[in-house]
Amino acid sequence: MDTQWKSTACCMCGNNCGIEVQVENDKIVKVRADKENPFSRGYVCNKSLYNPYYQHNDQRVLSPLRRRADGSFEAIDWETATAEIAEKLKKIIAETGGKSIAFMGGGGQANHLDVPFAMFLMRALGTKYLYNALAQEYTQKYWINGHMFGSENLDFHFDEHRCDVLLLIGSNPWMSHGTQRARKVVTEIANDPARKLIVVDPRRHETAQRADKFLMIKPGTDVYFLLALINVIVKEDLIDADFIRKHTTGWEKIKWIANLVTPEQAARLCDLKAEDISEVARTFAKAKRAATCIDLGIYHQIYMMENVYLERVLLAITGNVGVPGGCAFPEGFMSLDLPEGDGEEKWKTRVAGIPAIRGLFPPNALPEEILTPGDGRIRAVIVEGSNPLRSYADSKKFEQAFKALDLLVVIDPVMSEAAMLAHYVLPAKCGFEKYEASFFAKGYPQIYYHLRRPVCNGPELARQECEIHLMILEKMGVDVSGLLPFAMMKQWKNESDLPPVLSVVKAFAMMFAMKHRDALVQNKVITSQGDDTEELFKAILEHPEGLYLCDTKDENNLDNLKTSDGKIHLDIPMVPDLLKSLKLPERIEPSENKEFPFILQTGERTNYTANSLMRVHEWRASSLPSNYLRMSSEDAGRLKISDGETVKVVTDTSQVSIPVLVSDDIFPGNLSIPHGFGMLQKNKQTGKLEQAGVNVNELISAAHREPLTGTPLHKYIRCRIEK
Repeated sequence: MDTQWKSTACCMCGNNCGIEVQVENDKIVKVRADKENPFSRGYVCNKSLYNPYYQHNDQRVLSPLRRRADGSFEAIDWETATAEIAEKLKKIIAETGGKSIAFMGGGGQANHLDVPFAMFLMRALGTKYLYNALAQEYTQKYWINGHMFGSENLDFHFDEHRCDVLLLIGSNPWMSHGTQRARKVVTEIANDPARKLIVVDPRRHETAQRADKFLMIKPGTDVYFLLALINVIVKEDLIDADFIRKHTTGWEKIKWIANLVTPEQAARLCDLKAEDISEVARTFAKAKRAATCIDLGIYHQIYMMENVYLERVLLAITGNVGVPGGCAFPEGFMSLDLPEGDGEEKWKTRVAGIPAIRGLFPPNALPEEILTPGDGRIRAVIVEGSNPLRSYADSKKFEQAFKALDLLVVIDPVMSEAAMLAHYVLPAKCGFEKYEASFFAKGYPQIYYHLRRPVCNGPELARQECEIHLMILEKMGVDVSGLLPFAMMKQWKNESDLPPVLSVVKAFAMMFAMKHRDALVQNKVITSQGDDTEELFKAILEHPEGLYLCDTKDENNLDNLKTSDGKIHLDIPMVPDLLKSLKLPERIEPSENKEFPFILQTGERTNYTANSLMRVHEWRASSLPSNYLRMSSEDAGRLKISDGETVKVVTDTSQVSIPVLVSDDIFPGNLSIPHGFGMLQKNKQTGKLEQAGVNVNELISAAHREPLTGTPLHKYIRCRIEK
């Protein structure tokens, strides 16, 4: 065994905490935290120890595969695979145009260096149909950011280290790790008597258990809670009038929202106490610096557009946008600025008319684009680093759609459920077998960058995604000289022995050095005496543990706004009209729906869930043999269901059988199921494929979504329980 510890990063989530690994026979065998990593600083969660199961497992694709007529696969060489794919793509483009091709995935688990190449591959094919996980989760906030901040690419993050009050709604960072060093951050805030951690959620989850104030809210009523906060802040004149005047426009036009819901009304609908709502409002508004953190509990919930908008209004009227300790606009080494369609007509989905938001389309809209006859029907899909049949809403509809395609190409390290339906499967290197990096900003105000070196070689025939893209384009006869990343890549091959994907990293180094030259010199990352780009690129290569580059300045954070007047626009299209039509019922009781009296939330995070990245079940089988249905003890007692008993969960789309976890920490009438299960595993005794746990995405219809963005309502699925 090679006893040398090699610096890299965990691939279990987008944080990519620094780890060190030891390798034996080209397999990772040991993992430990990397104390030299400048942003994670020796912090990891338990999942990092299981990265070896991701890097080597019995489902790795070892060579290009072609589907036979009987559904089995045969190994073929790269020359044959890319030539045949190229011919089929050319034929489809000739017959129905590039709009009949879609690309799905890209950038899985913060392996982002393929993204620029994927974008230009799409351009060469004549399509803009990019269906990506970000549009499964975040396009509601991208749309609102575009109108409030001037760009769909501009997003903020809570300044967790300097906020005096942190209000968490629909987020459990203790388990979801939604920020760097999440558990240390939560612990630091909770243990500091001068700071307040406030959590609002239908479940008293692990973060809520550590909160100074926890409000167990009724599912789907967050909009009333947020409106009540604004009501108190305005009524008691706790707004930051100076910030509003200097940095916002439109407050007087939308100020009426403060009169929509009082704490007393919200308390009735949310099943909270009015005095608790008022206390949270006062605590937040009176803090020197306060921040919010909302996540998928809001982004996948009913009223998602209204909730995201109101969160931003709350921050703006209390002076907590773009300031230290509030929610600020972070900066990364590489900017993931996806096309917004400025100056040209935005593409829309053919069936539902969902517009591209930040250049992305929602994955759950793709099946109808394939299955609905007519001009513009999607006939070919390239899937890369994604498993739509386990990651996206309505798995059965996806299976039906993929079987109807003229061409399905899957580029992936493993034989996923999507790959099992493909016409061609192309083996990609995993995140430990190639140079890789994330576009995600790693902190605020600090700017870090971590270029991960390959620590293993991987399967002999596996290739990095950019190489695969280039092979297909060259077989199609495309002149790549006008496709910038590919042109740079080809030039790099003639000038350097390093992998050609690094041409993109060097290009970003040039842009970053131009913008931050003085700060980089001050931090001694570059000398000012030589070629700035070369010096910065060399420094990145010489620090496989990651590199602290410089700080983004606190005093000019609001300069990141892209609006024409440089201000936050509070009066935006559509959402205020939605609030005007918001109903204020006497009560909200999901149980009054006799057919589906429960509200199911899918996607609960645990210590042993990792999306669909982890194909093999062995890593968690002893600790979490299956996912479960979390049910309140009140509901379990009423239905005479015991802990561990298997029940059926029935929705309007499907049904599954699953064991029950009886708990006192969840709102009665609300149910929860962890994600990341349902992958097909090979039984080592029989050799047959068997499903491990329940695939929660079977339970939600592709049509159960927010209409403008197409974002699925994973946190509000009506269901019933059958014994």
